[in-house]
Amino acid sequence: MYFIMYFIRCLFCRKQADRMEQDYYFHVRKQFGRLASVYNLTDIFTSSIRTKVVNCSDLQEKSMILDVATGTGKQAFAFGQKGHDVVGIDLSKPMLKIASRTNKYSNVRFVLADAANLPFEDAQFDLCCISLALHEMPSKIRQKVVQEMVRVTISGGSIIIIDYSSSPVNKIGYFFIHYIAKLFESKYYSEFINSYLPSLLISYGMEMTEEISLSYDIFKIFKFVKQEKNY
Repeated sequence: MYFIMYFIRCLFCRKQADRMEQDYYFHVRKQFGRLASVYNLTDIFTSSIRTKVVNCSDLQEKSMILDVATGTGKQAFAFGQKGHDVVGIDLSKPMLKIASRTNKYSNVRFVLADAANLPFEDAQFDLCCISLALHEMPSKIRQKVVQEMVRVTISGGSIIIIDYSSSPVNKIGYFFIHYIAKLFESKYYSEFINSYLPSLLISYGMEMTEEISLSYDIFKIFKFVKQEKNY
């Protein structure tokens, strides 16, 4: 009897997780497709963050970079300006249409792709980057995305993540994270800030080498290096 109840519970949880994934993909394509035309207005708040990401990357010349959830491509352009070969991927066609239209770098290209199932070979990129996207995802998809980023990163390569801080020390940051952001972020936001993001990366063989607080500790830049062990 216990086994039957356990099986039914597992089946229900699996169906619920599958439904969450379907909801997520529908939400991303619809919402970000609708926001694409005005998305670049966020540059007012994020341009300095993009510069900091490039500065902390410590890359060799002509490195291979993957910008996950690239949106309209601003972070990809910031790396491309430094001469690196950059691929930006996103689920939103309207976002990528704007990115491609405004692309003035021959070393930057954009691909319509799912970050949870990247269309690239293992160990292909020197650095993978994702900005303000993981908190939008249900935990199962978030895990897949991180695992895929680790897979396509070379040994000794880096992963840089920019997202909300889960433990802001600054009082302004704490108030914003726990009271303001909840008003407009997705339903997966609360679960994200109640988890510790670095532990997920570490479980896939990454070592955290840098943690930078931004904007009253509202956001953080996490930098990880991939260890020799293959995952």
